Amino acid sequence: MFDETQIIDDLRGSFRGRLHFDRLTRGLYATDASPFHTEPALVAVPEDVESVANLVRYCHEHAIPLAPRGAGTGLSGESLTWGVVLDLSRHFRQVLAIGPDTVTVQAGAVLADLNAELARVGRRFAPNPASAATCTIGGMIATNASGANAFLHGYTRDHVAGLGVVWNNGERDRIGSSLVSESTTAAQHEPGPQGPSEPPAESHPEEIHHPRQRAITRAVTELLTLHAERIATARVRTAFDRCAYQLHGVLGGADPDLTKLLVGSEGTLAIVTEATLRTVPVAGGTCLSLIGFPTLDAAVRAGLALRQYSPVLCDLLERRLLALTRGYGIPTVGAALLVGFEADSERRATERAWGAVESLQREHILRVLAEPTCTPEGVAHIRNIRDAAVSGLHSQNGPRPVACIEDVGVPAEALPEFLTRVQDILKRFELSGTFLVHALTGQVHTRPLLDLGEPTDRAKLWPLAESVHALALALGGTVSSQHGTGIARTPWVERQFGTLMPVFRELKRIFDPKGILNPGKIVGPDPSREAWPLRKPHRHEQQEEEASQDGRAESEAETGSVPLAPEPPPRTPLLLWTGAPEAEAARCNGCGDCRTRTPPERMCPAFRSRGDEHATPRGMANMLRVLRDPTAATPDEVRTVAELCVNCKMCRDECPAKVNVPKLMLETKAQRHAEHGLERGDWVLARTEGLAALGSNFAPLVNALLGRRSARWLLEKFLGVSRRRRLPAFHLRTFFRRARGLGLMRRPSVAPALPGTPRVALFADVFASYNDPLIGVAAVRVLQHHGIEVHVPSRQVGSGVAPLAKGDLDTARERALRNIRVFADLTRHGFRIVCLEPTSALMLTQDYQDILDDPDAIAVAAHTVELTTYLGELHAAKKLRTDFQPLDVTLGHHIPCHMKALRGAVRGPGLLELIPGVKVHTIDAGCSGMAGTWGLKAENFDTSLVAGAGMLTELNRPRVLFGSTECSACRMQMEQGSGKRTLHPIQYLAYAYGLLPELEERFRKPLGGLVSD
Repeated sequence: MFDETQIIDDLRGSFRGRLHFDRLTRGLYATDASPFHTEPALVAVPEDVESVANLVRYCHEHAIPLAPRGAGTGLSGESLTWGVVLDLSRHFRQVLAIGPDTVTVQAGAVLADLNAELARVGRRFAPNPASAATCTIGGMIATNASGANAFLHGYTRDHVAGLGVVWNNGERDRIGSSLVSESTTAAQHEPGPQGPSEPPAESHPEEIHHPRQRAITRAVTELLTLHAERIATARVRTAFDRCAYQLHGVLGGADPDLTKLLVGSEGTLAIVTEATLRTVPVAGGTCLSLIGFPTLDAAVRAGLALRQYSPVLCDLLERRLLALTRGYGIPTVGAALLVGFEADSERRATERAWGAVESLQREHILRVLAEPTCTPEGVAHIRNIRDAAVSGLHSQNGPRPVACIEDVGVPAEALPEFLTRVQDILKRFELSGTFLVHALTGQVHTRPLLDLGEPTDRAKLWPLAESVHALALALGGTVSSQHGTGIARTPWVERQFGTLMPVFRELKRIFDPKGILNPGKIVGPDPSREAWPLRKPHRHEQQEEEASQDGRAESEAETGSVPLAPEPPPRTPLLLWTGAPEAEAARCNGCGDCRTRTPPERMCPAFRSRGDEHATPRGMANMLRVLRDPTAATPDEVRTVAELCVNCKMCRDECPAKVNVPKLMLETKAQRHAEHGLERGDWVLARTEGLAALGSNFAPLVNALLGRRSARWLLEKFLGVSRRRRLPAFHLRTFFRRARGLGLMRRPSVAPALPGTPRVALFADVFASYNDPLIGVAAVRVLQHHGIEVHVPSRQVGSGVAPLAKGDLDTARERALRNIRVFADLTRHGFRIVCLEPTSALMLTQDYQDILDDPDAIAVAAHTVELTTYLGELHAAKKLRTDFQPLDVTLGHHIPCHMKALRGAVRGPGLLELIPGVKVHTIDAGCSGMAGTWGLKAENFDTSLVAGAGMLTELNRPRVLFGSTECSACRMQMEQGSGKRTLHPIQYLAYAYGLLPELEERFRKPLGGLVSD
């Protein structure tokens, strides 16, 4: 579409940032959280406002369409375009200034990060959309976002004081105010219970200097004055409407309030680069409760009755959603209300909540499922129930919830009628669906369950939307109450506003005469393009491709022609899959939850350190969709994205749709390795076990060399291992040599010497075998201290995680097969397999089943457990000895990602706290950033430290004396970033039992140049 060379040459020197013309990057930006797909011609990632202005100016001069994009979490496709995508989420993240009741922030700042900063001064930005952990302020302004608390706090529009903008011609400007008068309190701007109210006009608006703003102001004033009566009569009955351009409240002062006009305009009138927002005080107390009702209708009517008590939120969860929360012990009810109250104190919030519940009990049949609570644990529990209900549907097999009619709003009093009739509509289309209802405001998130791979289901979408939207409008409602107009709702804007459409079109012409700003939204759709460009699901594309190939074959047979090049054969998966890898990737709904940087979520360490779309699990899943055309990306482009996955497996478990992105990336790496092999540095890192064994044979010499700068320089130069990384020392007396000397490697008897004696086969892996044998020694001594028979199989090898992570599937399979043969026989003789590291346990319990089609792999997985988990089981069964010697020390215990990926209870901190005098500061602040051998590479060194910054901040607290973690790679990072000695929990336990006096010397001397020395 565009001349790449020409654009790069034209913008050289005026645009700082990245311009992506490659098909892979463009494919990553072709989707968002909506069901739509539109591939842009260019993705621009500017570094500063001047670059934004220069790019917009260039697009204006050459009539190139462009659309701003934040986190891409929109449900209506508002940030999708066939032109230029302007990604403001990467570099526009700063909080610029915090005032007494305002904050100035860049457009790419994430709401959760902003509120974390504001919380330090007791303030917050009130609107709270469900995507608060990932959505950007610019995105909220574009869609005029609100959340479950809209009944009291209204929309983003009610809290914006001023905007920094770039007009369509590239002119930079500021509208509204950059500073709100300190005498203006936040309470004046809070909407009342009947809907958003208008804040008072600013007493000192900025003087208008720019000719573009003067022209716009004059034209807007004339237009809105001329059509004032039409504007007043065109408003729908519900107060909670954000569809199209919101014209009410724009006139009223000497000049129109352009800020109010731009909020909700979805980037169609101007590009917002920063904003000054009004803030409100952090609530002194927030109280939540969960109330069950026999039917959906009963819950709706109770929600309407609650309006008189002014709760901050009242979310209705229907039966199907509640069925997904069984793990929380919720009894079966027809529907439930999640009710929240805010007040100046927890006591007052609790009183208000109980007062409302008791009042409802007098007039409604209900069951209190979770009593009103203000405690952090109780509030988190109730919120987790809601999150489980909302996100659980996306992880189900079969038909899945589709966003197409999910943004309807009706007058609250019309809710009973709307819900009854919309269920009739779903039945008419032979569909089922789910309802999440904001009962106070009449906002209904209806999601039909559809299989978009089925042509019959795809054909139902448009007529279904026609029926539901017509019903909402007939009841005085709106087609868009929260999520945006975008592609999804633009076809119904004229239906809702009728006579206002000429005003909307003229307004668009005033701001954007050439129509380059996010075309096709609000005043569209573009008649030359498909109104709803739905994603083509994997199954559909396969069928099309097969039909196309059949057609070509028939044509060639008839004409006798020979194709210029053979079609690339379909790739055979190298891992074991129950379905195709492409089908797994297609499960990603694009929600963008993987862009979070907020604890306690861990995903994704690569994104947290880099901040670009390529590093997100969503981007990686989208890459698989793009690669359905093998020519869409070069091997190096694929490798660049695939290498960003560090196989921590956190996104697999935290993703609402449970997309197994780590496995997808392992498949991608394996395919690349099969075709191109490994680069030298990766080949070496994939063989760390062999190198570790070799290094241990010459430990004194190797350790001496590793301490020399010249040797470290050579390692970086020729193998890519960072010279700044503290590498582990090697030991001549490896764990295996010590175990052999202790007789632990002798072939065990078929039955234990004493009937009933527990039997353990120890899996050591690389670090404990060659770099810190005292981990294995400590484990043996502690287990024997409890009367457990310990066997160390002599034929075991490393788990194979290093070659697997690099895509060397053949080497990983060889090691997996050898270990399976060794340990499967032991399980048949009553042995539990106890792994010293969580990564080893993860390989044996999960990854081996992805690379080996062997029933013994299943048997080994069933009998494998991580060491601290095994000891935790002993403690739970009251079989763990507690004859510890006291230790007066504070430990910072980091929970590794692979410990979480095992999906069991984390036992390490609890075990350490059994030692008298030991205080444990549990660190669950994210990934360490080391990610096995990934953090060893020079190119990843700085990134790994950024990824582990949260953990290192906690470890560096003065009260923490030593570190603790089950993972050896994390241990390396902890010592690197803190300078504090870090050990495996089993070493502290063994020392406290008096079983490992060898540690005394380590505790007394400072860290050396190598880990474990």
